[in-house]
Amino acid sequence: MIYFSTGQAAKKLGLTVRTLRYYDQIGLLHPSSKAENGKRSYSETDLVTLEKITLLKNLAVPLRDIELILHQVSIDELLAIHQQKLQQKASEIQRALEHTHTLRNSIKIEGELNWKQLLPLVHNQPTTQSSWTDLLSIEESEILQRDMPKLENESADKWISIIKRIQLCLKHQRSPQSEDGQLIAADILLLSSELFGPHTDLEKAFWDIRKSPEASSSLNLYPIDSEVLQFIEDAIIFHEQHIKE
Repeated sequence: MIYFSTGQAAKKLGLTVRTLRYYDQIGLLHPSSKAENGKRSYSETDLVTLEKITLLKNLAVPLRDIELILHQVSIDELLAIHQQKLQQKASEIQRALEHTHTLRNSIKIEGELNWKQLLPLVHNQPTTQSSWTDLLSIEESEILQRDMPKLENESADKWISIIKRIQLCLKHQRSPQSEDGQLIAADILLLSSELFGPHTDLEKAFWDIRKSPEASSSLNLYPIDSEVLQFIEDAIIFHEQHIKE
């Protein structure tokens, strides 16, 4: 059997010599071999046990409880638990990225952080947060999840520009039927076509979600002002009627 010195075992597992000595001191793991001169040696079995201890520590299991379950859980079971923990952390990171994206877009749209609209998004708990499949069919959700990056990358600035143009129209009391309003409607239809393609039912469902502050918030979408949404709807209706005529 191969044995490793304390320094070798520590290096192999990414631990400190002090940690291994502490485990020995509290009786969590004694090295398999101790020479008369006090030199400790760890077997390959000891290293497997140390890997178990490390995994359990990463799962926030207290040291006093690790000894109780150490020999009752296999490495595969520990890895499965560890994998689940990592997936939870990945979900938390993804939510943080979405919140950060929302904050940046808020600054672009408002010129500053709109705390009144942002706080409900940030305070959403995972237990109450919706997913696209809660509001759309599986097929529709897959289409949006595949194509939504367009909104978060190069197309994001185009959508933000449209919102700011609408805000200017509202500020200067230009109607959705005005020349500016109709140019905006044409740009929105073009961008919607790029995002949704032939999926007109999905496009309608998406805008229904966007018109609902609650649904938008549950999906971590930046809530668009109701006046802006109404302007969009009126401008598009007029634009489509004008085309038909």
